[in-house]
Amino acid sequence: MKSVSLSQVVRAQQSYRLASPVQSWRELAALALTLSVGLVAIVIVLMALDPGAPAMWIVAPVLLGGSLPLVAALPGQFDVVTRFDAAHFLKTLDVTLREMGYAATDSPGGRSRSYQRPGRLFRWKDSTVTLRLQDHAVSVTGPMPALRRLQQRLGA
Repeated sequence: MKSVSLSQVVRAQQSYRLASPVQSWRELAALALTLSVGLVAIVIVLMALDPGAPAMWIVAPVLLGGSLPLVAALPGQFDVVTRFDAAHFLKTLDVTLREMGYAATDSPGGRSRSYQRPGRLFRWKDSTVTLRLQDHAVSVTGPMPALRRLQQRLGA
């Protein structure tokens, strides 16, 4: 693909989002449920292994470590620049996103397309991958891990 170049994946969120990556009550409930069940399971296992272990020294780092993926999955963006009309490259992006498990959520006729993974219990608003078509470029936004995987598949 000599006529196509990919830019770097960069963060595409406001700076206040780093302080609070959770955007809705549903996301907060999903995070609280996941962390509470996970922390209780870890504490039960560790207390069974060593009843004298200080639980707070175990729970606090696990809680902080459990919140790190929230920051890693914040939205990002990269551009696919082409020498030809970028609309021709949309089919390649569409096929690649479908192979990654994403399904189109709107009609493919406009200048913008959205893709989401099929319904899961804990879906976040930022899990949507959006393609915005320009004349010789396609702007791709979505969660940073998904964008990095997409770039790897396109570059291979």
